[in-house]
Amino acid sequence: MFNKTGLAVALAGLALAIGAPGVASAEDPSLHGFADVSVKNDYITPRGLVVTTAGTTIQALDGLVLDFPQAPGGLVTDVSVVGGTWMDWNPGYDHARNSEAFNEFDWFVGFNVKLGRDWKAGVQYVEFISPQKAFKTERNVEFSLAFDDGPYMKPISFQPYVKLFYAASGDSTVVVGRKGGTFDVELGATPSIDLHPYGAPLILSAPTWITVGPSSFWGAGGSGVVSTGIKATYPIPGPASAGHWSLYAGYQYYHLLNDRLVLAEQLLNGRSKHDLGLWSFGVGLGF
Repeated sequence: MFNKTGLAVALAGLALAIGAPGVASAEDPSLHGFADVSVKNDYITPRGLVVTTAGTTIQALDGLVLDFPQAPGGLVTDVSVVGGTWMDWNPGYDHARNSEAFNEFDWFVGFNVKLGRDWKAGVQYVEFISPQKAFKTERNVEFSLAFDDGPYMKPISFQPYVKLFYAASGDSTVVVGRKGGTFDVELGATPSIDLHPYGAPLILSAPTWITVGPSSFWGAGGSGVVSTGIKATYPIPGPASAGHWSLYAGYQYYHLLNDRLVLAEQLLNGRSKHDLGLWSFGVGLGF
């Protein structure tokens, strides 16, 4: 049986052990908070699952980061423990298919390790929960590795990354795939340019990725979705003591590479046509 509590404690404990006094710390540990609220036309997951289409969707992310900066010169230069929640509301929901507007609640805990100046590795345990019991709780573990090329190419960067998402138990995260014991891989990058040096107070980025995996994850086929988009972020000026705030707007295009995702879209939203090309537009406030 999958022990979710034990895994969460193990993740936090390992991160604390890495950042404990046994490893020389350059600074005292610090605690940071983050939050993000957005409004979008549809809820489409990074794996290409079209969850809701009726009405708009409101999504809220919040959490805390306990940071342990390490002494310079070593392999590990920073360790952080992260925990938080994510929620989705669908005010204009389809009453024939859903019983309430509160569509999904997720919680997560994990840790990240910065290696040298440029690399970051992480592991995160996350649960997907349906407040209206539309699906059984999905328990997942995600491993990530990212490279920060910003210091070398300012004001341009690409920020490549890879993620391994392991669905441990519960319902299928794409509805028609295996219920636990399977995985997918996301390969992506976030090309961006900071326009401040050119007199415009904006950062433009293009989140782009492709998700692939075994046929067991999707139910058939070996690939899921390719996505790209454009996002404009406006950093709100203010004192450092008030934190870093930003407004943003973005458009994201999703091209489904697997007919099983189309089937899942039809099952969740009652669509009869095959929508291989999907899009999402949203605006939000981040902290």
